[in-house]
Formats: sequence, structure tokens, C-alpha cells
Amino acid sequence: LILRYVKTHKQQLLRFGLVGAFTFSLNYSLVFLFYGKLMLDYRIAVSGAYFFTVVVHFFLNRSFTYRQSEYFLAHAPLRYCVMLVINYLITLTTVTVTVNILKLTPYHGVFFSAFATALSSFFIMKYFVFNQKVKS
Repeated sequence: LILRYVKTHKQQLLRFGLVGAFTFSLNYSLVFLFYGKLMLDYRIAVSGAYFFTVVVHFFLNRSFTYRQSEYFLAHAPLRYCVMLVINYLITLTTVTVTVNILKLTPYHGVFFSAFATALSSFFIMKYFVFNQKVKS
């Protein structure tokens, strides 16, 4: 079942992976800037990096991964915000647990959260945010 899904959607999964690698690098770099260089609290650093990165993430996925028209610019942002709230809670919870319980750095937490949010993002965007059958 999983292999069939991957085979059927391999081009889209590849594009999603490329966007994900780019936005992960951007997010990680911003966390490094905000936390490592500007010495902001890790929660503020992670939050600031997250919100800046999601703007880039939205437009790259809309145009490159899911190849949606301008029409969806009017409808997708609200649905995308639902996904953002879910992924933000996953990210902040993962980073907080990583720092406070595992006693690792926020960088580790950002890395760990990337896996969970990548999985949730793909399916939420494919079947809810950029799904042409979903009516706003």
C-alpha cells in the first residue's frame, strides 16, 4: 500500500522533498541566527524562524509541489493556517521536550520536529490545503 502510494505520487513527493530540504535549511539557519547569534530565548528563536519559513514554504509548495493556480491563493491560506497551527504545536512541543527533558539543544529539537511536521504537512496540504475538491 505504501509502495504503491509512493510510486503513484513519486514526482510530487520528490518536489515536496526538495521544498522541504530548502525550507528546513532556511528554518535551521534562522534558528541559528536568532538563538545562536542574537541570543534570543529558544522558544522565541524557534517561533520566529518557524513563522518566517512558513511563508516561503506556502508559496513554494503551492506553485512547485502542488502546482496550483492563482485561484487557490484566495482559498488555500485559511486552510494552510490550520496546518500551521498543528505543525507549530508539534514543533514547539518537540523542541521544549528536547530541551527540558532530553537536555539537548534547541537545534536537536528543530531537527526532530522536522520529521513529524514533514509527514503531517504532506498529507494535510495534499488532501486539505491544495485539494481542488475541498470547498472553502
